[in-house]
Amino acid sequence: MLRHLARIAVLVLASGVACALLVRYAPGTMVDERELDRRLSEENIRELRSNKADVLGNFKRYLVGLTKGDLGYSQSNNAPIAALIADRAPETLREIGIGLLGGWAIGLALAIRRTWAVSAGMGLLLSLPTALIAYLCVMKGAKSSLVLVIVLAPKIFHFAGNVLAQAYTALHVEMARARGVGEARILVSHVFPAISPQLLALAAASVSMAIGAAIPVEAICDVPGLGRLAWNAAMARDLPLLVNLTMIVAVATTMATTVTAAISER
Repeated sequence: MLRHLARIAVLVLASGVACALLVRYAPGTMVDERELDRRLSEENIRELRSNKADVLGNFKRYLVGLTKGDLGYSQSNNAPIAALIADRAPETLREIGIGLLGGWAIGLALAIRRTWAVSAGMGLLLSLPTALIAYLCVMKGAKSSLVLVIVLAPKIFHFAGNVLAQAYTALHVEMARARGVGEARILVSHVFPAISPQLLALAAASVSMAIGAAIPVEAICDVPGLGRLAWNAAMARDLPLLVNLTMIVAVATTMATTVTAAISER
């Protein structure tokens, strides 16, 4: 447990530092609209730029504030970051929950009853960018959670279908079928237990997929969630907000993979 917790802490901190460095050296980061204020002197402008340039110092101060429960202040939204996250998180969690449940239900069901027509349709959906699927759904008036279902189902279908196809070629499955065991019982008693580690790993990966897809989906569908907040923060080069959101994504992803690894070890 201590090893897993240490791994999560290291990965989350590394993701925060990486995000800060990427934003710092992104084009236009050093540009601040406050510099347009004619009341500012050259010394004030140099101070603004030096504060933005001191990435590691700002990150250190952020970690000190984090120990006190202070996530910082968002200049682009003119609000405390903790309040922004608390306000937007429920919508994103609901959307991701529906997307995961729907994507797994459809993807796994179609993988079990796989046909060439279904494979062709899922392959077509898999080749479409998430942003394009979100745009088409917006044009049809579909909800953002349905977009996530459409995005996740082909991926789950593809990976689960390959695992199922391999499992059905096992000798004990062939022996059960030769003895007249029904297909439903073979699936439940012989196939699923054999592929449960792979399905658990896919479950952890699907959480990361859902979080990654939520950002363009919410931005295009105009959903007031964390994904749209992250998009707006990236456009505004809002470093404190971006670091917080990146670390939240890292926590969710590493926890999902850690739980899966712990279950597999048992």
